[in-house]
Amino acid sequence: MKCWASTVSECCNTQSREHYITKGLFSGKHVEISGAPFLNGEIKKVSKSSLTKKCLCSLHNSLLSPFDDEAIKFAQAMEHANKLTIERQNSNKKTISLHRRYIDAELFTRWAIKTYIGMLSFFPKPSKIDINQLAEMVYGSKKLRKFVDYRVAMESGDEFKVSEIVGIAPLMDSDFSVGLSISIYGIIIQIIFHEAQISTSKLPKIKFTVPNKGASCFIVFK
Repeated sequence: MKCWASTVSECCNTQSREHYITKGLFSGKHVEISGAPFLNGEIKKVSKSSLTKKCLCSLHNSLLSPFDDEAIKFAQAMEHANKLTIERQNSNKKTISLHRRYIDAELFTRWAIKTYIGMLSFFPKPSKIDINQLAEMVYGSKKLRKFVDYRVAMESGDEFKVSEIVGIAPLMDSDFSVGLSISIYGIIIQIIFHEAQISTSKLPKIKFTVPNKGASCFIVFK
């Protein structure tokens, strides 16, 4: 049995496979992947079902579903906000109402950490936080808001992309991996994980604006 959550609570007797990246973020049966060390710089089309590894028992794997659902909810909120903004930009209406979509920061953070754990074998540097402590952050009851530092950005010159493209990369200091950079639809969310509480923690708020009409939609982490 291989299970990175075995120190958190007792495992069941069934091995399962965990997807490297939540399969619900992609609607098709196949995805194109790039950047993995074993691809040698190539892009390869593979089935979603093959992008898994044996790293959890079935019990602990099943407990991750709410975190996967929140990541999917975030992607859907991004798509909604973009489509709404485009529609309003092309509309003759001079005033618009403000839409809001809310993301549970606790669930999303736990999704980010479990994704980070699953991808660690691809990262060039080891995790600064021990994997057992990371597992406790995923499954434990402790509120994580003060243990993570969120930063949201969009690369200069990039356009918002309504396509099922997800990028995952480690955030590193000189010796260790310290967090995760997640790109969804061109928006980059960087999350640094901390062993102790920090005072600078601030949750993301993503704003979509229609030129000459004002704010169209907010995606708010709370």
